[in-house]
Amino acid sequence: MNDPLIFERAIHFAATIVAAGMVFFVAFVAQPALRKAKNDTLALSLFARLRWIAWFSFAFALVSGAAWLVLTAASMSGQSVANVYAQDVLWTVLWQTEFGNDWLVRLILACALAGVSVAFLSAQGAKSARLQTAAVILAAAFVGSLAWAGHAIGGQGTEGVIHPAADILHLIAAAAWVGALAPLALLLAMTKHDADALAVARTATLRFSTLGIVSVSTILLTGIINTWYLSGSIDALTETKYGRLLLIKIALFFAMVAVAAFNRLRLTPRLVEGPDLSVAQPAQRQLCRNAAVEAALGAAIIAIVAALGTLPPGSHAHHHESEGLIPPDAAFQHIHGIDGMADVIIEPGHVGTATATIHLLNDDLQTLTASEVTLTLTAPTPGSRPASRPANKDADGVWHVDGIQLSESGNWTVTVDAVVGPSKRLDLTAPIVIDAK
Repeated sequence: MNDPLIFERAIHFAATIVAAGMVFFVAFVAQPALRKAKNDTLALSLFARLRWIAWFSFAFALVSGAAWLVLTAASMSGQSVANVYAQDVLWTVLWQTEFGNDWLVRLILACALAGVSVAFLSAQGAKSARLQTAAVILAAAFVGSLAWAGHAIGGQGTEGVIHPAADILHLIAAAAWVGALAPLALLLAMTKHDADALAVARTATLRFSTLGIVSVSTILLTGIINTWYLSGSIDALTETKYGRLLLIKIALFFAMVAVAAFNRLRLTPRLVEGPDLSVAQPAQRQLCRNAAVEAALGAAIIAIVAALGTLPPGSHAHHHESEGLIPPDAAFQHIHGIDGMADVIIEPGHVGTATATIHLLNDDLQTLTASEVTLTLTAPTPGSRPASRPANKDADGVWHVDGIQLSESGNWTVTVDAVVGPSKRLDLTAPIVIDAK
């Protein structure tokens, strides 16, 4: 957890979720509540504070995103952070990697959302349907595009469609719930001493409750899909670092759900149906405190998500990790395809001469029989020529390639081409990180 990349990811995820959540809160909660109550004074004061939160979120997203790019470029190239600037590594990562392309798209989305937010977060006048739609779509795209920096990308076949779609919806729902908690707490705090503003708090709480139910349901469904693809078994959840962190995340999520359920079933009726201020205001204060508690739990979940993104998924590593089959100095990559998968271990995983071990598997994690396997490695330097070598099979059905020359550190490309039937081939490609010697 001392990896600076984890901290940068956590800050970026949090800033992105708050920025997008702010838009969802204004569109679906604050604007309808203020419009119904016709409280212009409260609207001016609330939107002034929301703008500050939004601009700080955009600023943190921009700075942390830049740091994330630099650290990732250093990791991919095997260079120091200083050399990343000196050797045009950043330019190469931006234009020739999926991470860099996604980073550029997200930068454009962030700028577009910030531009639209100038008018959208103004308290002057009603927002047009076109402006609101544009803000919501940009916010969803901005937070949803974080999926391209996670484990959901890289699958093939049905998994290559369902898993990314589930991850995108998971992120959007998380922003609509977790990202809107701070604005909700702010609104409740601003209306707890004003009897005239209590109507705004009541309407906002009801609307947020509905938004929360939709968001939690979406998070639960998509979380099940993501857990299935990334873990796939109880052993992978309990016997890998990834799985144990994921279990902590799930426990925190259900703690948030418990607080939200208490708010929905106990406090919201008191606020909305309370006959007088003596009943409504205590419930309102407790809702404000509970929103802060939920936000704190959400922040802890974001920190865990940032760490999970730097670890191999439990389903990919369990059958090796649990048996101690990955040497500590080896590079490991799991490649999942529609007709099978491959675990590739390169030992040692640094510059020099190495040996590759390839284990072909079916969806039940059983050895997949092949008649021929070819391993291709491509160095990270642009224009490098791929080097292909035939693999030899041992008595256990595992394939090996000896005497591989790893000329440089960085983010190599590994391709496994296997003949698994009379007319069927398995072609799998993924990045694999080779360290400096």
